[in-house]
Amino acid sequence: MKFKIPNNFFIYIFKPFFCKMKYGLFLFILFFSISAFSYNIRVEIANCPQYLIYLGVHKGPDFKVIDSLPAVNGVVEFKSDSKLSHGVYFIVVPPQSRFDFIIADDQNIVIKTDANDILGQMQISGEKQYSIFNELQKEIAIINKRRTQLTMELEFYKSFMPDTVPIINNLIDSLNKSQTLLYTKYKLKTEKSDFLYKILNILEPFYVPEEIGNMQYSDPLTHYNYYKTHYLDRVDFTDESLLNTPEFIFHKLLSDYCFYFFDTRINKPDEVYPDIDSLISKTNSNIEYRKYILNYLLSRYENPSDLRLEAYLVYIYRNYFMVEKPEWVSDVAYSVMQFKIESIQHNVIGETAIDLNLPDINGDYYSIYNIDADYKILLFWEPDCDICNETALILSGYYPKLKEINTEIYAVLSGTETQEWSEFIDENGLDWINVYDPFQKSNFSKYYGTYKTPRIYILNRSNKILTKDIKPEFVFDFIQNHNKKIIEDRNRFNFIFGE
Repeated sequence: MKFKIPNNFFIYIFKPFFCKMKYGLFLFILFFSISAFSYNIRVEIANCPQYLIYLGVHKGPDFKVIDSLPAVNGVVEFKSDSKLSHGVYFIVVPPQSRFDFIIADDQNIVIKTDANDILGQMQISGEKQYSIFNELQKEIAIINKRRTQLTMELEFYKSFMPDTVPIINNLIDSLNKSQTLLYTKYKLKTEKSDFLYKILNILEPFYVPEEIGNMQYSDPLTHYNYYKTHYLDRVDFTDESLLNTPEFIFHKLLSDYCFYFFDTRINKPDEVYPDIDSLISKTNSNIEYRKYILNYLLSRYENPSDLRLEAYLVYIYRNYFMVEKPEWVSDVAYSVMQFKIESIQHNVIGETAIDLNLPDINGDYYSIYNIDADYKILLFWEPDCDICNETALILSGYYPKLKEINTEIYAVLSGTETQEWSEFIDENGLDWINVYDPFQKSNFSKYYGTYKTPRIYILNRSNKILTKDIKPEFVFDFIQNHNKKIIEDRNRFNFIFGE
């Protein structure tokens, strides 16, 4: 889905007449031609099919279609009286062809190519960096073709000639290194002020001084902190046009940064929060970067595969949205954010669960905190929900084994209708702690996010949330594995300290 333009267009069309014009008239016409269109992209495609041709711009993993026009005899001109932002743009030639090009200051350019060999035949006028980008793409295309061929061979030889697998992997690694060397090669052909230079600066391998690199094993903390502090130095955070690039450029760099320096440290989120602040502070001088990075962080941590990462989402919401609503956030979006933060801020994995002291059908009250068990399973459900019923019955099957490892279940009716609830409990022999909130005063829906049911939480003896939204058939294994890890950690501690 991810998917250039005559340079000096007026001169290109009217060149035969220029030699007959007086100098003053020439300047007037030239000024008029440049003022007529702020961008003018003429695309000439030999053997062009009779389809609409599309002009668009990359936006990380997304894209924006700017215009579409029919090609007349293989020629289409995209033009407007407003300038385009610098960025990596694309032309789509249906049904299956697409090519990228860059746009910087010169936005009157011509692209010539052939539909039968779009990249191989492509020529582009305009700034020097435009043609450099074109040359780079052609070299990378050769590498990609060879890499695809080797990947196919690798899959074949895995089964029939496994001894060749290391050889093919080495060839693929060599191609990968060749591609990174191309970034440096072409970067040296550009100027530091060029948009292409800034792109290649991101794509180049991260440079680590030799003295820092040597600390990888002798002083790993210093080595790690150097990476964390300087990993994003290659980004010009004053130039928002770098957001107008394909996913593998700035977006991937941001993704890698979050993975290596945030996600891998989730066991100590308090140590990560200052680094989240440091990342966001890089956007202080550019609102577009701020919007992009904050939106990216929300998207990354809103529904993470590892629910412990919701801690980051809560931190970002509280500190960058709830304190003061950003101007660029609509009222509707802000309301959704408020609902989201309300539903998760009290039940983040690793935090202490909020106590509930609720009655059973006989009026006897039970507190979560007063349950004398090594593990406490909280189940929020209602009997008119088929998935809830299935969840309760699966847990019921494991309940005897759970009792053997000192685990209790505290099941809360999430609705208010008690007859069907009590009948289901009696019919299925659910003899764990069954409670409800007849007057809806405990705010359990707020504390445990029961806008969706069923929900399962597992707490330890200290009421710390170990996990949540786990499938009922995995509950017993989770607790057993957690117990095993505690024993292993204790034995390791005793071995190290001789206790």
